[in-house]
Amino acid sequence: MKESPFIKVIFRELGRLRRRPRYLIVVTLGIVFSYVFFITLMYDGQPQKLPVAVVDHDASYLSRRLCQELNATQGVKVVAVYDNHMQARKAIQRQDIYAFIEIPEGTYANLLDFKTPHLALYTSNTYLLPGQLSYRSLATICRLASGAVHREILRKQGVDDQAITYAIQPIAIDAHYISNPTANYQPYVLTTVLPGIIGLMAVIFTLYIIGEEQHLSTARHWIKVAQGNIMAALAGKLLPYFLYFSLLTIIGNLILFGPLHYTLQGSFLALSLLSILYIAALQAVAVFIVALVPDMHLSICIGAIYTTLAFTMSGFSFPVTSMPPALQGFSIIFPLRHYYLTYVDIALYDAPFFQGLLHALPLLALCATFFIASLLIYRNYTKTAAMS
Repeated sequence: MKESPFIKVIFRELGRLRRRPRYLIVVTLGIVFSYVFFITLMYDGQPQKLPVAVVDHDASYLSRRLCQELNATQGVKVVAVYDNHMQARKAIQRQDIYAFIEIPEGTYANLLDFKTPHLALYTSNTYLLPGQLSYRSLATICRLASGAVHREILRKQGVDDQAITYAIQPIAIDAHYISNPTANYQPYVLTTVLPGIIGLMAVIFTLYIIGEEQHLSTARHWIKVAQGNIMAALAGKLLPYFLYFSLLTIIGNLILFGPLHYTLQGSFLALSLLSILYIAALQAVAVFIVALVPDMHLSICIGAIYTTLAFTMSGFSFPVTSMPPALQGFSIIFPLRHYYLTYVDIALYDAPFFQGLLHALPLLALCATFFIASLLIYRNYTKTAAMS
């Protein structure tokens, strides 16, 4: 029985991989390192015990109690108590602390006299996340302290506890953190960042294995093995790596939604199918880049820029709807954007199948670029063959 060109190209590619496995090993080690690094880096879910300070001009029971309450929280830790504002400001500039609270002189006395003291909060947003988290912890403690003082004053005035509750908090807030009740940054970030890293590796590796055929002058033998069928040549060459990167993405999701217990309301099978479609779209885009830019080094540079931009254009860190209209349209060409939207539908909202498919349709459209790219590569190859 005669072997098809597609099968011949697959065996040819497996033979090349067996002779030079180091590239795939390096890619695998890079992905494993990324998973270990990010999972251990964000093991606690969000930064804990961020360093803050107190500028205490009052030196009273109230100021000491505020320090104790701040140290009792998970978010911040009081690492210094200063005598003046300038010391705390210099500490922020040195990045020794992320925020500080300034307690003016006479704060406790003003409370006893039923006057309203003013506390000043200062935060550094040079690093946005720790600055915002430390400010939130300081503001929460100040609000709780204000409520506690108000409660004690009302009790001494003879007001009953029910009336005190109504006076302090007339409107009760029932907050629901949908799909992420602990406000954990791990499932928020890693479920998109880690597939994005695999996607980056997949695109660059695809660009390399196609580009090296031209670079090493083996493209003619590659097409000859495929009997001049460019579709069979490309599909046979990419299939082993398509299966490999798809498997890595699925294993990564098994880790995230298994031992790490990330929220998965929908079907893991649907998420696995999404991962397979995601890798197919990435490889199709990589082939399209090669078709437009045959030079291996330049195409790899373009692929690196493209996949790096995908982290921003996916919308998980900054909403696409808040971007300029031109950039909103530009986000369509990034598979990670559609992976993220479909992941949210499947894993977090358990949306109906057709709603998830709606966000996955652009991935299918990006996969279709493979056929357009094949025609361009075939045209480039025939021109090169004619010239030689």
